[in-house]
Amino acid sequence: MADGVSVRRATRDDAASIAGIHVDAWRHNYRGWIAETTLAGLDVAARAAAWRSQLEAGAVVFAGTHADIHADTHTDELLGWVSVGPFRQSESARPEVRTLTPGWVELYGFYVAPRAQGQGVGSALWQAALAWCLDQGYREVGLWVIAGNAPAVRFYQRCGFRDRELDQNFEIAGQPLVEKLMARPLVPRPRA
Repeated sequence: MADGVSVRRATRDDAASIAGIHVDAWRHNYRGWIAETTLAGLDVAARAAAWRSQLEAGAVVFAGTHADIHADTHTDELLGWVSVGPFRQSESARPEVRTLTPGWVELYGFYVAPRAQGQGVGSALWQAALAWCLDQGYREVGLWVIAGNAPAVRFYQRCGFRDRELDQNFEIAGQPLVEKLMARPLVPRPRA
């Protein structure tokens, strides 16, 4: 637990909260980069159903919570989440990316509720994801970030990620954007 943040593996019961954070974070963080009509059209219920299916299928998602204890009540409100798994090998990816990334792990999604940003939630989630990646024996971790998203890039740099200078074009609802590949090596833990 760091800064009042506790991290645990997400369950299917967290799907609605994960979807809500996903949509809220997109609307907050991507305003000005992604078209307002796209952001307004995000459907929390559809995302919750998709997350429920993914979690039931064994998706690795860590949820950051703040345990709030008052008298006889205890709440376990989700403040953010990170999803990890084997690096996806997209057919549309640059050949250099496909050659570079076998054996890597990927942070598929990493979002903190707008009201909880800057309060240590992201750092706690990163530590949990890092521990899992090391336990799984991966050699490198990568992620894609919208090229102009300076706050996210700075956060990932503080976590040891570096720009691999393999930017590529992609689209969200027909809108052209650029994403950058950031990565960092994973140093194995010493065996006891």
